[in-house]
Amino acid sequence: MSQPDYTAEELQSVLWDILHECVNGRPDGHHCPFCKEGTLTCTVNEGVSVMMECAKCGKYMDAKLQ
Repeated sequence: MSQPDYTAEELQSVLWDILHECVNGRPDGHHCPFCKEGTLTCTVNEGVSVMMECAKCGKYMDAKLQ
């Protein structure tokens, strides 16, 4: 059974939580909040830039903390 879609606010919160996990040294094992089936590949560059991408659905996010 598929999970319900997130509201925009819930999705933002989930992505923010994943971003913080990645920056704090835990970039592995996050499930894609978009398709809820894939696993995100997260890459942290210089401690302030994070790229998250789902191999299953192709959605991605590139974030930079300042």
